[in-house]
Amino acid sequence: MRKVLAGLLRDAQGQSEGPPQRDVGSLLDGAVEQVSSTLERWSRGASLRRLLGGLARDHLTSPGEWLALEAELGLPGRLAGKATFKLDDTVVAELEIGRGPRLLAMVRAPEPGIYRASVELDGVARELLGSAWVHVAGPRPLIFVDAELLLETNDGADTREVLELVRGLDRAGFDLAYFDVAEAEREAAIRAALARARLDRAALTTYATSDRGIESLGLDLGELFGVAALRELHARGVPVCAVITPRFSASRSAFEHVSVLPPAAAVAGLARDGLARERGWAEAFRAERAAADRVEWRFDHATDSRTTHGNAAVAELDNRRARERLFELIDQAERSVHFQVYIMRPGRFADALVVRLIQRARAGVEVRVMVDALYSDQEVFGRRNPLLQALEAEANIEVLALSPIEGRRDLDVERLKGRDHRKLVVIDGCRALVSGRNADDEYYFGFDEVAIHDYTNHSRIPWLDAHLELAGPVVADIRRCFLDTWAEAGGAEPSEAPAPCPPLEPGSGCAARFVVHRGLVDANGLAMYEAMLEVAEDHVYIVNDFPIVSTLERAIERLLARGVRVELLTGNAAARRFDGSLFPAPIYRTLFEHMVKARLEPLMQAGVEVYEFQTKPSARVVARGGCVRPYVHAKLVCVDGELCTIGSANLDATASFWESEANVVVRDRAFTTALEDQLRELIAGSVRLDPGSEYWARERAQRAVVGKLWPGALYS
Repeated sequence: MRKVLAGLLRDAQGQSEGPPQRDVGSLLDGAVEQVSSTLERWSRGASLRRLLGGLARDHLTSPGEWLALEAELGLPGRLAGKATFKLDDTVVAELEIGRGPRLLAMVRAPEPGIYRASVELDGVARELLGSAWVHVAGPRPLIFVDAELLLETNDGADTREVLELVRGLDRAGFDLAYFDVAEAEREAAIRAALARARLDRAALTTYATSDRGIESLGLDLGELFGVAALRELHARGVPVCAVITPRFSASRSAFEHVSVLPPAAAVAGLARDGLARERGWAEAFRAERAAADRVEWRFDHATDSRTTHGNAAVAELDNRRARERLFELIDQAERSVHFQVYIMRPGRFADALVVRLIQRARAGVEVRVMVDALYSDQEVFGRRNPLLQALEAEANIEVLALSPIEGRRDLDVERLKGRDHRKLVVIDGCRALVSGRNADDEYYFGFDEVAIHDYTNHSRIPWLDAHLELAGPVVADIRRCFLDTWAEAGGAEPSEAPAPCPPLEPGSGCAARFVVHRGLVDANGLAMYEAMLEVAEDHVYIVNDFPIVSTLERAIERLLARGVRVELLTGNAAARRFDGSLFPAPIYRTLFEHMVKARLEPLMQAGVEVYEFQTKPSARVVARGGCVRPYVHAKLVCVDGELCTIGSANLDATASFWESEANVVVRDRAFTTALEDQLRELIAGSVRLDPGSEYWARERAQRAVVGKLWPGALYS
């Protein structure tokens, strides 16, 4: 950019009349420096960047990690034929410019250092406005500084103290990077503050609520994003040993080994012993990462979970078999049944479930049932669910409704949106189901068990769902999660102690980890999905039917840029007949269907292969075509025939931030390959969505309207 400005100014000087001026070179250099610096800062604003072009964000990472260099082309950039990405003066990628407004180059991070990333455009003889900093962390311990401390809010006295601290940390041998967590993007203002302090050769990582696909609805989500940022950096191998901020609590588990220091405490620690504890932690961190398995390391640090070995796992996508297996496990229970769902609704399945639970309780088995109060209609303004009333009447059954709504004081945003979406079953402390299935008919009746004609209501048509059955050490983690939630909700400690479990079947040996996301406390579920996508090298299968949160949309785009194949099996929020026409459904289901599909179109345009699940023909389905395109409620991701996850967490913003979730990640090639074989069979019988097809075009107007008008608060 500086070269372009210099050329323009010198051309202008050459065309002017009158004698040449003394020191014109130095004057031009000063003007170029000032104008270039101003434009660099302006280009940090998202709106101007979209108009004039520019690199999208700074990066903080470690050597060898994938690095996403993303640029907005702007109006002038669309005239170019080729774009060249550079780190300092080294060319790292060359891309042909297509029709889209953005460019994305995936490269491996170089050796430690701070690099200026830039993009040169062929055909228009210019460099894109603005640049970005790529900070590749090295052996020095790194301290993350809250950039808000640099914004002058009063007389600037606090800012001067922070600047003195920052310079002292640099002299003491610490690496420094900056972060901002805010409701809205304010990168340009912070860049201006860094420039005034001559600290502008530094990476700034921003976490704006508006950029994460979530509406905060008036809540302060700063600490949530701070925890997520720290875990992500540790997962990438960045040795962040301290965070300088007055905003976060050091009590959060993500900060267990990282010092959270207000500026005054950081000054005192530096004067006392040079922050020796922080230096020691960073040194140990680097040594541990060098010896670790990179996949395990990423999941350990991103998701706050640990792998257990020697487990047995079975995935079940068939509703009838899932029902039969659940009832079999309950019937076999000898000591305890722990059962948790989001929804328990009267119907054929729930009636049969309640009868079995009562039978086991009367046989001396301790039964505990947890439901989400709001979505199971239990203890909401005094209402009672008749299924739970039947269970509560039994001496050996305890029932808890999570987050009851007793009156108007409970109608706050966090309580209404922060529900418990987990679905867990633990039998005798030895067997567990981690599931997407609730206690209702659509989750547990097969597509060949329900009579369906052309005017069958959507609510009567089964859904595609999935669960994992597990045995082995991971079951202890699942049981502990259930009992922790039970205790937090006021439940009594169980009287029975877990007894020794029978040995696993010969040949069992899966590595599995149980990932728990606790509402607005963390973002472990989102981090789990990001980690799975980050480690993919060849292919990814996704099964889900919710609007994918923007963070994961970007992660999928990065996969495609690396040449990884992505296939998505989705469904229809309002079920469709064989020809694509909709079954009768409530209006909100039809609107949701259009909104989800609207959110899928950019991914299809980017290269994701999207399929609508279609059932096999059945004698009981007499609707036209003899088969159905139902809703897909499963939450399933497989990567490279090696990793897979099943559980309750969708890939949307609600699951990523608001609601509590539970998934299991299995790392086992034989298990995952067999599961992928099942998915390929489902995909082979499904309908590939083509943005150019007549089927897709006939609802384009509905998608456009709903996609624009659907309130973000309803799905974020």
